[in-house]
Formats: sequence, structure tokens, C-alpha cells
Amino acid sequence: MKLNKALRISLGALLAFPLSFFVGNELLANHLTDRFDYELHNNNLLACGGGGGGGGGASPAAKAAAKKKKAKAKLMFKQRALSKAAAAGEDTSKLAAEIAELEAFIAE
Repeated sequence: MKLNKALRISLGALLAFPLSFFVGNELLANHLTDRFDYELHNNNLLACGGGGGGGGGASPAAKAAAKKKKAKAKLMFKQRALSKAAAAGEDTSKLAAEIAELEAFIAE
């Protein structure tokens, strides 16, 4: 009896493994048509341009605001570097000029 059961299991596995390899485990789940519909829809989206926002459509005001935000972050970094250089007794004229440029850009 044990040999018969083992033979059935091994024969079932021998048939199920290649079948699941080709079908992708979706024969038992019965999602084959859903997957086909999804892939068809997904391919249409890719053909039409994806549907995601790449940032290319930002308004000029949004781009200017982003540039000012980056300039503020850069200004804070330069001010910290200036204070460290001043504490170390190094030349700070170059950093001071860069800070003045950034402050003028932000003030616009």
C-alpha cells in the first residue's frame, strides 16, 4: 500500500512540475485570464507613455520654488562651513562671496 501511494505521489509530481513550469502556477489558481487582461492593459499603458509623472510637466513657478529651496539648503551648508573655517582660522573670503551670491538669489 505504501509503495502504491508513493508511486502516485511521484507520478503526480512528475506531471505537475512540467505543467506548472509552463503555466506558471496559475492553472490551479484560475487566474490565467486575469493575468492576460492585466498584461494587455499594462502593455497599452506602456505604449501610451506609462502614466507616471516624470516631473517634466512642472510649472515654471514650481521649478523656481524648487531652485530656491535647493539654494536655501546650500546656503545653510555654506554658512556652517564658513563658521568652521572661521573657527579654524582659515581664509573665508571665497565662502563669504558664495554666501552673498546665494542670499542674492534667494532675495529675488
